[in-house]
Amino acid sequence: MRQYQPRETAPERKQLFWTTLLVAAACAPLVRYLDAPITAFLVLIIAIRLAALRWPVVRPNRWLRALLAFAGLVNCLAAYHTVSGQDGGAALLVTMIVLKLLELDTKRDLRLVLILLGFLSVVQFLFDDSFALTLYLGVIALALVTLLAELNGGLDAAGLRPALRISVRLALQAIPLTLVLFILFPRLTAPLWSLGFDNTQGMMGMSDTMEPGNISELVVNGDLAFRVRFLGQQPPAAQQRYWRGLVLWQMDGRRWTLGTPPASATTVAPLIEAADPIEYEIVMEPSNQRWLFALDRPLNAPDAATLTADHQLLANQPITELKRYRVQSALRYRTAEPTAAERALALAVPDNITPRMRALVAEWRSAEPADDWALVERALAHFNQQDFYYTLLPPKLGANPADEFLFETRSGFCEHYASSFALLMRVAGIPARIVLGYLGGEVNQFGDYTIVYQSDAHAWVEVWIAERGWVRVDPTAAVDPSRIDNQAATELLGAGASVRFDLGETAALASWLRDLRLMSDTLEATWQNWVLDFSAQDQRQLMEQLGLGAWQEYGLAALMVVAVSVTLGAIMLVLLRERREHDPLERLYARLCQRLARIGLPRLPHEGPHDYAQRIAAARPDLAAEVGAWFRLYIPARYGQRHAATTVALLAKRLRAFSFQPSASSHQLNS
Repeated sequence: MRQYQPRETAPERKQLFWTTLLVAAACAPLVRYLDAPITAFLVLIIAIRLAALRWPVVRPNRWLRALLAFAGLVNCLAAYHTVSGQDGGAALLVTMIVLKLLELDTKRDLRLVLILLGFLSVVQFLFDDSFALTLYLGVIALALVTLLAELNGGLDAAGLRPALRISVRLALQAIPLTLVLFILFPRLTAPLWSLGFDNTQGMMGMSDTMEPGNISELVVNGDLAFRVRFLGQQPPAAQQRYWRGLVLWQMDGRRWTLGTPPASATTVAPLIEAADPIEYEIVMEPSNQRWLFALDRPLNAPDAATLTADHQLLANQPITELKRYRVQSALRYRTAEPTAAERALALAVPDNITPRMRALVAEWRSAEPADDWALVERALAHFNQQDFYYTLLPPKLGANPADEFLFETRSGFCEHYASSFALLMRVAGIPARIVLGYLGGEVNQFGDYTIVYQSDAHAWVEVWIAERGWVRVDPTAAVDPSRIDNQAATELLGAGASVRFDLGETAALASWLRDLRLMSDTLEATWQNWVLDFSAQDQRQLMEQLGLGAWQEYGLAALMVVAVSVTLGAIMLVLLRERREHDPLERLYARLCQRLARIGLPRLPHEGPHDYAQRIAAARPDLAAEVGAWFRLYIPARYGQRHAATTVALLAKRLRAFSFQPSASSHQLNS
């Protein structure tokens, strides 16, 4: 015979409303990674669900819901051409969860949606693992547990406020266990989320070429490039913080590239002089490129990287995840003489060098003195004294960008100045090359480190001067400060202002917002250092500091099991103690039982309050009235509706007034 199953009740309107809002909030962080058609479909379905709460007739019927489900599938296929993988799978999951909002007929449907939201929260870490997202999803999880507790009605969760108190207590109870598992769980050699998905679409960094416009596009992006912590030393002045990256040798008339053979050489010529050494640690954001950045000039290569002949730092593998490395650099140095191949490559000029470019160089060379460094200074003076302008929005250039920039537009960004200056030096017979990297960085006084943004991207020139070696020359810095377009910089920069711009952030509000941004970055850096970067090596070091360095993987797993058991036991003891301490009715009942036991009327293990009161009345008629009255107050308060404070006070008062006297025959009650 089929057993009867009670029918699931329909959810209340407020439960539907809060669940819909929670689904929208949980999907919000994922929107920035979804294509516009997917986002538009999600907004449409959520709008229909909210409208149906006010006008039920708006809610689609079963056939229309099936058509919407098919449309959602087609929408995902049109956007990603697949429903598997990181992007297509996430889009399909969020689409189906939102569509489920249209068929919340029972509380069981509501529970299913809330459980799926937990899975959706985990999926979002495939796209972003920042502290801000973790904190946000933590709030979502707290709200999710609150709605589940209120929906099920257990643990006295009658309403959102009691349910919220329950979820907060559950979260606090989970914190010790979470810490134990985080510290002791054996670390994996590969990230848990490395499922073979391509996660390089959001990476931003420098390319291995330079032509007019590509660095300015990087600058206005404004994302984080890397963070630097100087070890036991103060950071150098902003104007000295040239973060060396790529060295470009070859120019085809429009584009600078690495060239060969110097860029591929592995033998590093030692520096003739190296002074003012400084050591620091860099935490670099993923770029999907091999080059690392270091203060000019690096003296050593970190692990899994090499130092090339032209002092580039190259990692052995592309940087596809957060990269932490230490470097030592010399702020004052003198390089060795270049090889014949390097000199030839540093003097090569493209075919589109114009006569007026050669005439300009000849004019500089004819002046006295006629040495190479004097010519460099005349070129810098030319940029300063002529009507050259610095702007992030330069006019477009044609097939010969250097000539057009020097004699026509005279407005450009650092790549325009560096490219034209290097070409002029080569025309003059002075070896020159381009260096790409970053300049400056923002000191974070809250975290005691320096932040380098993409807005600090820069290009400068190195020229070979006899008796001095390769000398850094920054032609961009030679531009008259009055000709810098600060308005364009203010509008386009997406992060802290570069040292090349004076944006005048002196207002109180701007200063407060800057401090708030730096504090937020400090939290993010701490999250990366202590959570995301907690590796197997860090775990071993921690075990050694605790005197457990001899424990290997199996021993560590056994220690984890023991620690988890002890933690769970301690939590249970605390909960039991809190229950006894926080329930005044139980405390009063326990005191009554103790007093009755002293006069030979102990409560039997199987007895409830009602049976206990009846046995006392039968054995001691003299106590029946006052004890019976006490139990008639206690039983409804304990097992009925929530007791009032006045009832507890009255029970305590009557208990204090009891004057129990033992009876000669009371010992017979235990038989």
